[in-house]
Amino acid sequence: MKAFLILVLVTSPTSFKYTKIPIEKFTDCDAAFESKATWYDNPKYKPGNYEIWGFYIYDNKVIAAHYCLDQDRNFLL
Repeated sequence: MKAFLILVLVTSPTSFKYTKIPIEKFTDCDAAFESKATWYDNPKYKPGNYEIWGFYIYDNKVIAAHYCLDQDRNFLL
């Protein structure tokens, strides 16, 4: 079974793009996401300043959402 991780990447404050990444040896969508995404600690975060404390990135872009599909475009968990 072919599986794909779909990432929604933020490209500017008002736009985003979808990136389709083939996943070899698919087990589950969370494992696929964690193998491709990198956690980034927000250096601007301080308690009480309303900044988020971190986020995931891929290809130097913030990941807004993710999901997985098989070759027939069925959603995978």
